[in-house]
Amino acid sequence: MAESPVITFKAGRCDVNGRSVKPNHTPGYLYLYSEDDLMHFCWRPRSAPSTDPDMDLLMIPGDGSFQPLVKNPGADSVESPTTGRVFVLRFSSSSQKHYFWMQSKSQHREGKLSWFSQRDQKLGQIVDMLLQGEDVNVQEEIDEIRAGDDDSGPNGDADAMEVDQEHGLSRQGSGGAGQDATGGDPREEGEASREGGADGGRAAPSSQPQDTNALIQNFLSSLGGGGGKAGSSRQQPAEQPSTTLPDLLTTSTTIPFIDAASPQQVDTLCAYLPPEIFLLAQESSSDSSSSDPDPTPAAGQAAIEALSTEQKKDILKRALRSPQFHQSLGSLTVALRDGGLPIVGDALGLKVENGGQIKGGSMPLGGGEAVEAFVEGVKRTVEEEQNGGKK
Repeated sequence: MAESPVITFKAGRCDVNGRSVKPNHTPGYLYLYSEDDLMHFCWRPRSAPSTDPDMDLLMIPGDGSFQPLVKNPGADSVESPTTGRVFVLRFSSSSQKHYFWMQSKSQHREGKLSWFSQRDQKLGQIVDMLLQGEDVNVQEEIDEIRAGDDDSGPNGDADAMEVDQEHGLSRQGSGGAGQDATGGDPREEGEASREGGADGGRAAPSSQPQDTNALIQNFLSSLGGGGGKAGSSRQQPAEQPSTTLPDLLTTSTTIPFIDAASPQQVDTLCAYLPPEIFLLAQESSSDSSSSDPDPTPAAGQAAIEALSTEQKKDILKRALRSPQFHQSLGSLTVALRDGGLPIVGDALGLKVENGGQIKGGSMPLGGGEAVEAFVEGVKRTVEEEQNGGKK
């Protein structure tokens, strides 16, 4: 991390287990910093330096939102359906979500742990405004919170938030939502989207690298509710349920694959990333005064070869966790559903059945059938290449 945090406050991460949101009791800090005009959304344990976050998400302005998880929207008293104050980080480009619980002391007069004070709400608003790309005077906003007179309870817990004071971020006071801050149902938000990425970009502890064919088959099975083919008869003409590409390529699937990838597979994947990424990684550990603003392909390839396999894996993981990657997957899903399969398939050289068009017609496939055909085309193309076939 090259810059000081713009805003920092006490918060812990939450785990989504089935239909419940449960807190991870590790004392932590949630903080944001700006680098190259882009905001980074980070979380780390309080025992770790801000240069070593467990989560570091590069945020595209307007793609992310940070809102309280509210039981009764519009009610006078803002309360969470959980037994703690939980905020949700969402992305408009995918169904990925991250849950965080406030670890500062509740300001409710009777100690109600699920009640959002004006301070809590204001902190969430500041973070949300920063994610939207708005020009926010954070110091002024924080001073207003600290000087505020919340008539529903003491302001208290003066170290709940900090601004550009990394030296003061080592305090270990926990405060918080209590040891039983659990039990809320994230699906009561009125959304049926999957909780993709709820592992915060970390592979599930028990997950093993999965076979590509198995992943594809699981995905295709989810499309028709039972693995039915696109041309099979259906009781209703309505579009079949479909999974998005961000739902297929979650970090719990992609990160274990990178961890188990061979050096040759890693090099193949690196070839699809912009060479500037590897040049920057190489320069970070050497003299950057000779950096070329317009690197040649040869320079990019040399930078890739100069990095170790572990360094290249780290770059690939960061790319797979980035909002840009998930936003691109979401945009590709929309393009496929809206009739773009023939163009996309041709541009990528994929073996798409019937060229991505409806059987016996000249109209492109759409909706979930187009996404299914795209995935089948990827699978068929890879299998032919592995068997020595040509595109």
